[in-house]
Amino acid sequence: MAASAPPPQSGPGPTPSVAIPRSAARRLDVRVLDPAKAVRLDGDDALEPTLYAGNRLVVRGLATRSAQGPISALSAIAERLGYSVEARRDERFEALVEQNELGDRVDPAVSTTVEFRPLPERPVEAPDAWLILQTLRAEDPKSAKSVSLSHIVTATGYGSGVGYGSGVGYGSGVGYGSGVGYGSGVGYGSGVGDDDVQLPGGGPSARCPVVWGAPAPAPTRKTGPVVALLDTGLGQHPWFTDRVIRDVEVEGLPIGLRFTPADDPELTGCTLDRVNGVLDPLAGHGTFIAGIVRQHCPDATLMIVPVMHGDGVTDEAFLVETLGLLFVRQLLTHAKRGKGPAIDVLSLSLGYYHETPGAFDDEPAFAGILRGLASTGVAVVAAAGNGGTNQEFYPAAFAVASGFDIGIASVGSHNPGDDSVSVYSNTGSWVTAYRCGTAVVSTMPTTFDGSLQPVLAQRAGQDPARATCDPDDYSSGFGLWSGTSFAAPAYAGEVAAALLRCELAEDAEPKTRVEGHGRALADLLERRKHAKDARLELRHAIEGGHR
Repeated sequence: MAASAPPPQSGPGPTPSVAIPRSAARRLDVRVLDPAKAVRLDGDDALEPTLYAGNRLVVRGLATRSAQGPISALSAIAERLGYSVEARRDERFEALVEQNELGDRVDPAVSTTVEFRPLPERPVEAPDAWLILQTLRAEDPKSAKSVSLSHIVTATGYGSGVGYGSGVGYGSGVGYGSGVGYGSGVGYGSGVGDDDVQLPGGGPSARCPVVWGAPAPAPTRKTGPVVALLDTGLGQHPWFTDRVIRDVEVEGLPIGLRFTPADDPELTGCTLDRVNGVLDPLAGHGTFIAGIVRQHCPDATLMIVPVMHGDGVTDEAFLVETLGLLFVRQLLTHAKRGKGPAIDVLSLSLGYYHETPGAFDDEPAFAGILRGLASTGVAVVAAAGNGGTNQEFYPAAFAVASGFDIGIASVGSHNPGDDSVSVYSNTGSWVTAYRCGTAVVSTMPTTFDGSLQPVLAQRAGQDPARATCDPDDYSSGFGLWSGTSFAAPAYAGEVAAALLRCELAEDAEPKTRVEGHGRALADLLERRKHAKDARLELRHAIEGGHR
């Protein structure tokens, strides 16, 4: 009888690889923090690679309140280095906060973006936010506690199957360069080569057209929970003719991106390579996610807030600003001064790796606004990321942070039909739930028809016309895709359905909403305790998530 192999030893996972297209690199002034070259202070021994915006930092608080001191300190340092400082302020937002006497509530939760530009007639290099931040930490540690990098945030759908060139990124064990990124530019290599991870659809991304043979999910009630989706937007599809809130605003202030038709990644899907007509790497990502929520909670109202372009990339500063506007909208709705409805669930299929492992104290901006939203009765659900590692991926890793009235759910992916973790999914003690994210079927914009053609096509003659499948024609309205991006909205939909069963009133006060979420999550756990998802979560809890 052959001896059985010993179980694998627990330990750190591989350093994830991240790459982004040139479009995002130019738009966001992307820099790579290379631990081998980065400016360090005492105690910085454990730096990890990350991507960040080179010309801006994020300061916790309103520019007219608690952020004033740190901004002044940054200004002094920046001027000495040859840069001007400009706080990105919206006077209409500040007036809205003060007029409604929300300053004391809003200031601890929101943040201010500070941008750097070379001073006239000063021959200096382009600003480097990491150098400026490290200088502040050395000279004014107290002010520095409320200042952080604006990390580059990417979607967690697993590539596009097309192969976009990368403008900048970092790899695992292969140095930190540009032009050598993985897959679609926003996929995450894990140390398992792309050739070893063949998912359905002919490649690691698994994005391909399919058909849906079942009836569309049908609501059973007049109203339902509101699920906010911060993603690439929402395209045209028969499932989304109602129970959808688009063009979200708070007292006339737009929340999220506003695209022209030509730049909308959910309309034609081709905004980055119009010369060749290739679909964007993350085109359809938001519509796909919306369909997953619809499948799990047909009664939910979807609030669509675009924050990413078709390359699937944004930066932390803009994301935190957007969440701050949603927070003020939430406060005004509860105070009966704003236009509702209030948000019940926030689904985030995006994130980044931080330069400092276990960086809860180094993320005052992102953690602060998510705590603020949780205090108003919003359940935050975040994808665990596709790095195939146990390195913390934010905001999902805030699931094990303290101070949240409603704990964040960090959702990894398992495979169809069993309880094994998907090979690309991050895992670890900070991942609190698993749902199937591999080979998922959901909605795609019916307007998508890229330039790729069938491999074989024969015109009609005596026999009917015949061809292989057109790989980027989504006129059927449905596709197949993989990634933790699609595990998170499944869980978000389940939370929304559980809230519906708890009969939580639409105009309930924040405290009541927080209590209602507690009952809903207990109900959800009870209903799923025998499912393979629950067995997987229990096993990882016992094993410490292989950490």
